[in-house]
Amino acid sequence: MRAIKTVSTAAVAVAAMLFALSCVKDPSTPYRQIEARSLKNWIEKYRPDLKDNYQEDGGYYVEVIADGIADSLSIADIIADEEPGECWVSFDLTGRSLQGDVFITRNEQTARMQGTFTKFTHYVPYRRYIGAKNISMLEGTYLAMKNTLKIGDNELQMRYGTRVRLYLPSSVTGGNSGMSGDGGYEGSFSLDGNRPAIIEMEITDRINNPVAYEGDLVDAFGESNGGVTPIKKDEETDKTSSLRRAAITRADNVDEEEEDGLMWRHVRDTIPGLLVTKNWVPDPEKGFDYAFTYMRGSEEHPYPAVNEVYRDNDVYKSLNDLDKRINEVLLERFGKGGSGGKEIGEDGTAKIWYIGRFLDGFIFDTNIAEVRSLIYGASEASGKALSYKPESDKGSNITAWYYTIPELRYGEWATFITTSTFAYGASGVSGTTDTSSSSSSYAFMPMYNMYNNMYGSSMYDYYSYSYYNYNMLNYYNSFATDTTTTTTISTEVQAFTPLIFHIFIEEE
Repeated sequence: MRAIKTVSTAAVAVAAMLFALSCVKDPSTPYRQIEARSLKNWIEKYRPDLKDNYQEDGGYYVEVIADGIADSLSIADIIADEEPGECWVSFDLTGRSLQGDVFITRNEQTARMQGTFTKFTHYVPYRRYIGAKNISMLEGTYLAMKNTLKIGDNELQMRYGTRVRLYLPSSVTGGNSGMSGDGGYEGSFSLDGNRPAIIEMEITDRINNPVAYEGDLVDAFGESNGGVTPIKKDEETDKTSSLRRAAITRADNVDEEEEDGLMWRHVRDTIPGLLVTKNWVPDPEKGFDYAFTYMRGSEEHPYPAVNEVYRDNDVYKSLNDLDKRINEVLLERFGKGGSGGKEIGEDGTAKIWYIGRFLDGFIFDTNIAEVRSLIYGASEASGKALSYKPESDKGSNITAWYYTIPELRYGEWATFITTSTFAYGASGVSGTTDTSSSSSSYAFMPMYNMYNNMYGSSMYDYYSYSYYNYNMLNYYNSFATDTTTTTTISTEVQAFTPLIFHIFIEEE
């Protein structure tokens, strides 16, 4: 892999070229033309091996790092097809200036290296819709996936596994739009929207039907972690399923299917994409002891069963150690719970304590102070119970609560897995980064009050303005101010993302 050149001489040369080109005799020369010339000059000077990889549609250059899996259908062919002519693509992405400064990254290792890593950020590839028209992508990445790329005398179409580096003029970076990350994906550098950018990207997945993919992913997760009871098909059984379920979940009549292991069932026995188990209890010996399911969504690489469990991976071990400590504090605060309490039912209310995770175990949200303290530190340790009310109040919480909670009991632990249909849907939740500052003055005002009490304001004014003089007064004041900067980051939940919730239920 060829490293991006970041020598200071490159920065100086680019600045000199931009300055020289800005002084052209014809002041009517459009900026885009000037920028195109400067980018061409930069390529010829620092990456001459890419000058034949120029793309007419977009005016950018391409460096190919990996061709991708040959038997995977290309994205360009999918878009050109009239039916369906669209799909969802997942791709890793890091954006840099021509000098190598990172302004956006989805890569955890890159974030750690540049000092922008946050514990709130789920470093996973983008998932974006791609079709005949560009809706939400940075234009340069869309063009690279949509078109057949000219690579010298050869051609390339991006597909599963393709990795490229794009040298883009600002005309295809969307100006200021799409040029910065949020929710912890920001880089250590902010790129002007009118400057060229280098985008390194890798296609990590292609999904034709994200709704079906999610459902298969949830079912595969359940099957690999205890098994899933089949959905009831008999109409008469369906009519009485809630009554039947209420009977067999009493403490003196435990569902035999849930006696051993983590046997998942569809909520109300009929709802696909929403699984629940009441066998989960925090276990300090196991942590988040689930098989990690990874599935590819392309037709050429169909949904496999669980194919990787990272039991020997150092990252997995580190996360599992954290989860063991989390389970310890959960047991200390809530205990093991039990199923002997009163059933909540359709009209019941409750206080819900929860931990929300992605299927890989990453915690994206929790309202339990002790858990927040372990993950984020003491400063983030506040917690408040979620107030659950009947379905008549639906709208304040995700839909999954209103299907699962009525079947559970007070004082009970439970875990449910849901597709985005019952959570954050096709829009997901955007990650955010909010920074605020507050200042407070001290030390000098008590002196002011002391002089006023002893001599009156006129004497204080004399010493302040005449003896010390006004400038000296301002000098002392500047050292009597504390400024506190607070940065708040919320975790992104992408579209069509399944979620896991561990919950404990208390009476209001």
